Amino acid sequence: MSLLIALALFLVMVSLGLNLPSMRFDLLRRRPALLLRVLVVTCIGLPLIAILLLHSPLGEGVSPTMATAVMIMAICPSAPMITLKSRQVANDPELAAKLQFWSACAAVISVPLWISQLPTEAGEAIWTIPAKDVAAQVLQVQLVPLLLGVILRRWRGAWVERWNPLIQKTASIVLLLLLVLILLVALPQAAPLLIRDLQGALLMLILTIAALGLGFLIASQNKDERSTLPLVVSMRNPGLALLLVQRMAPDAMDLKAAVVGYVLMTALGSAPFVKWRTSITAQQQIPAQD
Repeated sequence: MSLLIALALFLVMVSLGLNLPSMRFDLLRRRPALLLRVLVVTCIGLPLIAILLLHSPLGEGVSPTMATAVMIMAICPSAPMITLKSRQVANDPELAAKLQFWSACAAVISVPLWISQLPTEAGEAIWTIPAKDVAAQVLQVQLVPLLLGVILRRWRGAWVERWNPLIQKTASIVLLLLLVLILLVALPQAAPLLIRDLQGALLMLILTIAALGLGFLIASQNKDERSTLPLVVSMRNPGLALLLVQRMAPDAMDLKAAVVGYVLMTALGSAPFVKWRTSITAQQQIPAQD
C-alpha cells in the first residue's frame, strides 16, 4: 500500500512539473503579494481554522479519527487535481499550476511544523514521527518529482509534448484507483464510525466552504483568479496525507477512510462553486454578437 501511494503521488507531481513551460519565477517577481497571500492562507490559515473549528462547539463530540483526518488534510496543500479542475473554471490554468508548484515547495516547511503541533491539537498519539523525517518525506515525494518534471520539460520539450497527456491520464487514474482501493478496504471497518460521526463530516464540509471563501477573498478582481484561488486553497493533497498516515499508522484503516471521506466532502462542498464559475467562463468564451 505504501508503495502504491508513493507511486501515485510521484506520478502526479511529475505530471505537474511537465505542465510548467519552464522554471519560471515571474509570479514571484511580478505578483509577490498574491503569492504570499495564497501561501499564508493555504499553509497557515486553513490549519488554524481547522483547529478553531475542532475546539468550537461544532467540534465537540467529533471522534479522534475524524478530527485527525480533518487536521492532516488541512495541513497538506497542493492537491493533485487542482490543474485539471482549474481548466473547467478558468481561462488560465497555468496560474493554478504555478500556485500548486509554490504550495508544494512551501509544504516542505509547513507540513513538518504542523505535524509537531498535532499531538496536542488533534488529540492523537500517532504523530510521533520527528519533524525532520516528515520534511524528508515531503521533499522526496513532492518536491523531487516536481523538479524532475520541470527539468524534463525544459530539456526534452518535444518528448514531453508527445507523452505528457498520457502521463497525466495515468497519474489521475492511479490516484483515483488508490482512493477507491483504500475506501473499499477500509469501509467495512470504518462505515459504522463514519455513519455515527456525521458531525465530523459536517465539519469537513464547513472547512471546505470556509476555504473557498478565503480563496475568493484574497483574489483580485480578475475573473480567473477568483475562479482559481478558491480551488487552490480548498483542495488538499490526499496522496500526501495518506502517505503520512501509512508510514505513521499503517493499520489505521478507519483514518485512511476518513481521509478519503474528506475528499468526497470537498467535492460536494465545491460543486456549486465549480458550476458557478464554469458558467461564467463559458459566457466569456461566447463570441460577442453585433
